[in-house]
Amino acid sequence: MATPIQQAGAVAVRQGKTPRFLLVTSRRTPTRWIFPKGHIEPGETVVDAALRELEEEAGVRGKPLRTLDAIRFRSGADEVEIRYVLVAATNDGEEREGRRLKWLKLDDALDALSHDESRALLRKAARHVE
Repeated sequence: MATPIQQAGAVAVRQGKTPRFLLVTSRRTPTRWIFPKGHIEPGETVVDAALRELEEEAGVRGKPLRTLDAIRFRSGADEVEIRYVLVAATNDGEEREGRRLKWLKLDDALDALSHDESRALLRKAARHVE
């Protein structure tokens, strides 16, 4: 089996009394809500790539808190592995690259996410949020 395409993604959280998690719309399917993610550039670490993708796709900057699980799936003929980083957001961001964004409470984010693997990832990430 071929080596999976490596990507990095960010699960961004605004911490507080009621934490809120960032979701963005998929560029390919604008009705789907996902976490910001994308290719890892040569020389970039997973954390660097996750922070860059978060800023490119949602205008959000933040501080990495911890690495999370990876998600693997098939996209056409390719196997893709996305390694996620939990990020404490330091700003609210803005809509970019034709994507919409929203900050949601955990239950609302779980309802909005389009993939079961993303919901499982968010449940695990939420355990690390104060």
